Amino acid sequence: MGIRRPTYRFSVVARLAACLLLSATGACGGEPALDFSRTPVVFVHGHGMSPDDWGDMIQHLSKAGYPSQYLSAVSIRPNVLGNIEAAESAIAPAIEKLLENASEFARRSGHSGALPKRVDIVSHSMGAVSSRWYAARIAPERVRIWISLGGANHGTNVLCAYDDDGAVEMCPAFAVDRGRNAVQFMLNGTGDAPVDETPWGLGPDAPGTPTIVPDEERQIAWFTLRIEPDKWIEPSASAILDGAGVGQSLRANRHFKETSQGNLLLLTPVSHDDMPRDGVVIRIVEMLLRQNVASNDKA
Repeated sequence: MGIRRPTYRFSVVARLAACLLLSATGACGGEPALDFSRTPVVFVHGHGMSPDDWGDMIQHLSKAGYPSQYLSAVSIRPNVLGNIEAAESAIAPAIEKLLENASEFARRSGHSGALPKRVDIVSHSMGAVSSRWYAARIAPERVRIWISLGGANHGTNVLCAYDDDGAVEMCPAFAVDRGRNAVQFMLNGTGDAPVDETPWGLGPDAPGTPTIVPDEERQIAWFTLRIEPDKWIEPSASAILDGAGVGQSLRANRHFKETSQGNLLLLTPVSHDDMPRDGVVIRIVEMLLRQNVASNDKA
């Protein structure tokens, strides 16, 4: 449906133009100054969902000083697409486009500092798997912080009732069938053949895990936030990743419990589908994005 555009007098248009020119300095109607030191953020929706799920979070971060051109929700079509294809055909090009747009906007706004080279990723549900594939297998050098909300990181038995490509890859949870569940197998390994679930991660891996350590180009802080019980993630432990965090515990917060480094259990009630738009979750995500992590994003 089209949007009716109001007609303004020239004086109003002129004031709006001046406001836009001044917005980077915070001189426009009391809005916070745009912070070009922030890392651009990419939002990845889950199975059967859409980019619209991130509207409230994007609005919140914009009010917190993120330039709007630093925030982008990926559109995965169809929204039940297999995870590797989603990572390659939707997430990867969206990230390159975001970095291009963010850099161009920063330059046009008079920013003279370094331009962004990396992104933070916030994902939801099965979007955690496709975005993990991107971060672990396609372009780890492009990712600074990765966050999953109710992530199906080790699959979910609930999707066994569906037959689309994405669902088949998620069923069963903690799968060991290399043929049927190749994505799970390659990202998570098995008890007999472990892999680093958080490659180039800053958190500690379990003893005996083959570890891919951070280097000058690839350093990722991995975080998960889950609810228990979760009607869409079964078992709920699927959301937890070994090697998450930044090597130290987070400051205590009444809204979540850090059950292991980088793995957070939400203590306030919210449904799985509402996590991306929940106010408490949004504030937790903002807190995680502000973590002082080792990075090379301004190099």
